[in-house]
Amino acid sequence: MKSDETALRHYVKQMRIRVLEPLQKNFGIDISDAALRKAVEEQNEISRLITAIGDYRKCDNPVITGYEFAVLCLATYCCPKYLLIEKLQETLEELKTREPDTPDKYRIRVVVVGSEVDDPEFIKLAEECGALVVADRYCFGSLPGRQVIELNDEEDVLTQICRTYLQWGKCPRFFNQDKIFERRDYVDALAKEYHADGLIYEQIKFCDYWGYERASAFHVMQEEYGWPVLSVDRPYSVRSSGQLRTRIQAFVERVEMKKIAEKKAERRAN
Repeated sequence: MKSDETALRHYVKQMRIRVLEPLQKNFGIDISDAALRKAVEEQNEISRLITAIGDYRKCDNPVITGYEFAVLCLATYCCPKYLLIEKLQETLEELKTREPDTPDKYRIRVVVVGSEVDDPEFIKLAEECGALVVADRYCFGSLPGRQVIELNDEEDVLTQICRTYLQWGKCPRFFNQDKIFERRDYVDALAKEYHADGLIYEQIKFCDYWGYERASAFHVMQEEYGWPVLSVDRPYSVRSSGQLRTRIQAFVERVEMKKIAEKKAERRAN
């Protein structure tokens, strides 16, 4: 639950004896430093491509939707990397000339924050309600975790990989105060970078870590950071959830009214 050197040593040991050595023993997979470096190179290329694709979501009228990006992102977690690189390169090229949806299709822009989303139907539901998902700070999203892993030649490769993920980690299992403030600041920075109008904090049922985080962030991100926030405790399957659809639609309307009021106030001030 911490990201210090003691936690790192424990993490490295567990990864070696619980993951790498069983993979080698049971499946004959190469776990040498050279193999790990090659895997990092492939992962870095995937990270560069998915980041470049995701950057299009910062545009005023993005050429890729949150749902489309979520599908691509999930594929990069599940599929062999060498099979995806060429496809992602083609997708990136296609986006350079792709025509975006009409500007009035989505009424607000949101960052989705929270626990596991491995079913992109949740993202599709939000966008059907008029909330374009422009950034994905949830488990199995791309933010954070798609930065390039820089390796040196002086240290064990596995240690470097584990340290990187401990430093990047924004899971609320980290209970120390520094990490708590870091998570809030990170979400605030993402919302500004991707020009969001509000935040959707979601927690899949029985994820206690995000349950605590969601309950506190709902108040903190509104009262201290000034963001409109929707807090959602959701089931795994959401397509048939009329209640969730209604709540997202009401949130969209609330944020939309806030934007209208701010524009009127700005005009009066000028």
